[in-house]
Amino acid sequence: MKVIYIICIYSFIYSHDKMRCPVEITRDERPILENSYQSSTGHFLIHYDTNTENSPSLLDLNQNNIPDYIEQVGIAADSSRYVLTEQMGFIQETNDEDGVYDIYVLNLSTNLWGQTQYESGGSTFIKIRNSYQGMSNFCEDSNQLLWLTVAHEFFHAIQYSYKASFNDSYFRELSSMWFENIFVPSCFDFLDFVDMSSNSLFNNPDRTFDYNTSGTYGYSLSLFAHYLSTIIDVDGSQSQLNSKIIRDVWERYSESPNNQTIFQVLKEVLVENHETTFSYVWGDFMSRNMYSGIYDSMNNDIYYHPGLIEIDPPNFTFESSYDSLDYSYNISVDDDKVSFLGIDLPQNSSLNAGFSNGDYNLWNGILDSQNQPQNISGQDEFSYSIDSQSAKLFFMITNNMSSDIVDLEINVIVDGCTDQYADNYNEYANNDNGSCIYSNFVSNVFPNPLNSSIDNIAFTYISSNDFPVNLVLYNLEGRIIQNYFISNISFGENQLTLNIPNDLSSGYYLLSVNDKTTIPFINVK
Repeated sequence: MKVIYIICIYSFIYSHDKMRCPVEITRDERPILENSYQSSTGHFLIHYDTNTENSPSLLDLNQNNIPDYIEQVGIAADSSRYVLTEQMGFIQETNDEDGVYDIYVLNLSTNLWGQTQYESGGSTFIKIRNSYQGMSNFCEDSNQLLWLTVAHEFFHAIQYSYKASFNDSYFRELSSMWFENIFVPSCFDFLDFVDMSSNSLFNNPDRTFDYNTSGTYGYSLSLFAHYLSTIIDVDGSQSQLNSKIIRDVWERYSESPNNQTIFQVLKEVLVENHETTFSYVWGDFMSRNMYSGIYDSMNNDIYYHPGLIEIDPPNFTFESSYDSLDYSYNISVDDDKVSFLGIDLPQNSSLNAGFSNGDYNLWNGILDSQNQPQNISGQDEFSYSIDSQSAKLFFMITNNMSSDIVDLEINVIVDGCTDQYADNYNEYANNDNGSCIYSNFVSNVFPNPLNSSIDNIAFTYISSNDFPVNLVLYNLEGRIIQNYFISNISFGENQLTLNIPNDLSSGYYLLSVNDKTTIPFINVK
């Protein structure tokens, strides 16, 4: 029995836990199916059943005794091979003894989309589903799902021709998820994986790039391949079919020693072929992702793929409470991840930031359609202010040389009315700008009931102006007992205390304020 290695595709539609499966080692024989069909180029042999649970739809519109589904598999396989090897310049697959590549159409488990199985002799073969109906949230056309699955899996076959390593599953899935969307550009099914899993990129945006080398993590990285192929590799800026960067990585990886990871190879390709560093491109990539969902078209300088229109940004936390003016941060930075500080600024606020010196890349962004991420590397100060609208502001940092600490001092001033008695009290404000507006009212009457022989009555009077106050004490029959005139009234809060006549009899009384507000109280003796 041969030793076979598997790369497979699972769907999120039914279970977020199973996902697309990682590379594994298993013992398995090739399936034995009753029929076979050779693709028009002769490169592929598609195996299928017509009388078992493995049978696909037997619809045969051209009446050539070959199910249309099987013919579509052959066309998709021939087309993906042509695009990969003839247009994009990847090497050819490794076939088995008969020189023809085998694809098996099967009734795979509910969530499994496909498998590429590597055999100990160096050849591979593919298993795909017998139906993709209802498998995607992004593509209703099941034929598109068939095509992208064939393309995805066949690119795995080519990857094995470069190198049969099994600690690089994440980059294999990054590559195949990338190519499936190039091959079927109108289907964005790969976006389902950006943030679906607990270990997906957008749910762990501040982890190191290769913190998890499993295929399940790699499914969420395909956007990075699109970024590399359009922004970093200028040959792919108009069409990713012309991009060479992913191919360059696989070619260099195939020649690298076994102790060199594909991540290390990627870093070398960026430096030697594109005169940039991973730390820079990863920070630029992630800063652009922060604007996901803000624009409804590609008519901007931020988006590198139209999929960003459809998704939410990475799941970073924004601070939004400012009890004081000054804040200090010691931010750990590295060359294989981004460090992030997000600040949710309320309206009428300003921010001043100071950064320590160091060899790091620094981006700043304001998350709205009027702004875009700015590379402010080398600046040691930054200022920003807003008026009528709130804003989400962020700093994103990557270090150029391994690990370091960046010291960040931030002064956040939120202007507004800080008096809780004011009509326009701003709970977020930490700097009173004299904008408080008040309505006349009375509160905190104490004591009530009172004993006029030993107590005075006290209350808080909020004044909309600094005019004097007339107060009249009278009983329930309307008889005036005493008048008070207080001239030293301030705008806003005033704490007032009145001497009540000692000989006031027990009962209910009213204290009128400027003939508008009445304070009821009880006198008890």
